[in-house]
Amino acid sequence: MTRAAPIIFESAVRSVSADAYAVLLIRNDIDRHKHNETFARELVKALSTLGVRLLSLDYVRDIRQLSEAMRDDNCQFFVCFNGFGSELVHASGTPGKLVSAFELWRKPLFDLMHDCPVHETMQHQFKSVGQFRKALFTDYSYAHLSRMLGARSVQTVPSITFPEAVPVPTKPLAIRSIEILLPVGLCDPQVVIDRFRAPVSYRDRLFRELFDSVTAIAVDDLTVDPLTQTLIACQEGNIAVNFQDPDIRFLVTAILDYVKFARRDRLVRAISRLPVTVVSDRDVSHRFAGSKLRLMKDRSFPELIDTMGDSKIVLCPLPHYTGFHERALAAFTAGATVFAAPNEVLETNFWQGRDMLTYRTPEHLASLLDSALAGQIDLQEMASNGERVARERFSPDRLARIVVSQWKNMPR
Repeated sequence: MTRAAPIIFESAVRSVSADAYAVLLIRNDIDRHKHNETFARELVKALSTLGVRLLSLDYVRDIRQLSEAMRDDNCQFFVCFNGFGSELVHASGTPGKLVSAFELWRKPLFDLMHDCPVHETMQHQFKSVGQFRKALFTDYSYAHLSRMLGARSVQTVPSITFPEAVPVPTKPLAIRSIEILLPVGLCDPQVVIDRFRAPVSYRDRLFRELFDSVTAIAVDDLTVDPLTQTLIACQEGNIAVNFQDPDIRFLVTAILDYVKFARRDRLVRAISRLPVTVVSDRDVSHRFAGSKLRLMKDRSFPELIDTMGDSKIVLCPLPHYTGFHERALAAFTAGATVFAAPNEVLETNFWQGRDMLTYRTPEHLASLLDSALAGQIDLQEMASNGERVARERFSPDRLARIVVSQWKNMPR
């Protein structure tokens, strides 16, 4: 197999061979917008500054090289994203029994998790709860949910900016061509409603009532976390929450998806009279006919970051409440002015009115944009401050140091 360059540490806790390396697991078939590819590029660069060389493997396509790496003593650890790769299993000595490949070959796996672990799209990682997997969550609430799923090794970490994608200096706002950019998926909320079947049991009726009650509150109030509100509703109804239960996961998924899509729909309608450029994952021209919106076709994450670099304001209707989102950090990295929905992490690390602005309602956002277009907000100063703070506090080097530190202190 391809031999990687050595790993060299100052004051290393463990001894490594001259041919030691690590493996980054990717899956091109599910990374349609190249989010993971973009993160991978940043981590490869950041880890290389610490002497760690990464070999990137598509764990579906490059199965032979992956198998060799698992058995190779020079392969020190693995890295993956959102649990994809953590589900790899291997035949054990017992007929018909499968065990984790990482546990079998004693290879640590650092899993950078961005999404909600109990969402139905994350089902592949439900059984990856062993000590071999170090789940690194960029959202505090999601880390707690992972522990409730039985994960034995969970840590909350900062997300990253994208200096490899956006070199400094960034373009001044005065020569950028896009006034306001809204990069957002705009699925019709009715799609979520259509997933519910006609109730055939008391449980069906109860879950539908919970869905209606929580979404009625959360859609209108951006400060309400629909995930927390769901747990509160179950608690008040004396309903046991077991995230291994497919019905509970369906309820959580439906509420999170519906609130996200309904909020975005209301947001776009509130600012449709303004010169906003919308980058969406589908054609929504029929839903916003007659507006002043400019619709741009879907693009990959690297292409979206380039578009942010030509935008004065980037709107971030974040679905996270206690964690990071890649679009906000990408916008900061690109030197754009960030107007974001309520988010505890951003409001803790960035100074309101100096580094960024948080809107509380769609109407509030429309008012802020009116002020910005009228020249009442110094967008360039705010964008420069936000970029500086983001690059200083959330450099990929910070996350790379966490990974290396954790690996160096693991028992052999």
